[in-house]
Amino acid sequence: MIRLAMFLIASLLSSGSIAEQCRLSFVESDLITAIGVKPKSVDTIKDDGVIKKQYKFRNELSTDELLSDGADEKYEPQFYLTIYDPSCSKKVKIWFYKDNKNTEPQSNKVLAARAFKYLTGVNESIFENKLNKFSNANVFESFDEKTHSKFLKSSDIYSVDVLFNE
Repeated sequence: MIRLAMFLIASLLSSGSIAEQCRLSFVESDLITAIGVKPKSVDTIKDDGVIKKQYKFRNELSTDELLSDGADEKYEPQFYLTIYDPSCSKKVKIWFYKDNKNTEPQSNKVLAARAFKYLTGVNESIFENKLNKFSNANVFESFDEKTHSKFLKSSDIYSVDVLFNE
């Protein structure tokens, strides 16, 4: 009887810790709403056993449009949001290309700042200050109350990995 009671207590404790391990840090639909622009498409990708949900927020040009004379007038630098393991996400990647005149009035930096604010609770102006660090470095990290973020810039591409603190 004591062994059965010990087994039940151990089972309850371990199941409680498993349930707590998958505590979501955000609501996906609220994150998309916070960005303020409706996604153009959503793709689910399986990569090395990890499921990723990728949102695209800008129109992409067809091959013919890219090769046309008016491509520069139509091209919108893409803004992506990738949620890793959507059922129990601990990581979100915000990545985007440098803005051009076609991304106004809602620039990619503004969309990224809104996503970052929703995920971290950090004000949009602080996010802008973090992006200003790219004048001195191509890679840096940021630690906030809820998250640990890795910022990367390569040429005209910006990437922000937001990892949730356990």
